[in-house]
Amino acid sequence: MNRPILRSASVLIALAALAGLSGCGSPPTNAQYINANGQRMIVDVGRINFQDFNTAANSLVESMLKDGAIKDKRTGMPSLVLVSTVLNDTDQQFDTDQLVANIRSSLLQTGHIQILASGVAGAAPDYVLAGKIMMDKTYAGSINQSEYSFDLAVTDVSFGTIIWEHNQQIVKQGKTSSVGM
Repeated sequence: MNRPILRSASVLIALAALAGLSGCGSPPTNAQYINANGQRMIVDVGRINFQDFNTAANSLVESMLKDGAIKDKRTGMPSLVLVSTVLNDTDQQFDTDQLVANIRSSLLQTGHIQILASGVAGAAPDYVLAGKIMMDKTYAGSINQSEYSFDLAVTDVSFGTIIWEHNQQIVKQGKTSSVGM
């Protein structure tokens, strides 16, 4: 029997086992909870993040409420808003409901607005909310920049006119790693 081959195979198996035990791919041992709205969140220039959705939703709702776009159309009753499509027009795959859920929640908390569930027969909205998320990437040397544009519009169903529109920009910038992985 060829002992050098067996010895080499044994060494390779031992090394593979050690690599598996050394933490390669295992979760960090110093993981901790952080404030979801704090400054310690990881910022990924190349991807849209949870905090980007929060920032955009808060800004869009604040603008909508400040401008008084959605007025009470029913005496003593909240306005009915149908949240239509928010289109993801980026090169990334994500569920736009992350943004929409924040907007719905903030609007409902005002007490002046009710969100109409889509596909409900017999209920007619006063307003329709729709939007689009777009992005642009720019590179200059080792600097990467991603620009995300959150566009939202409110249409008054009675007249078919857009009564409010706002664009929230999120711009992130960072250096490219010099090590290719």
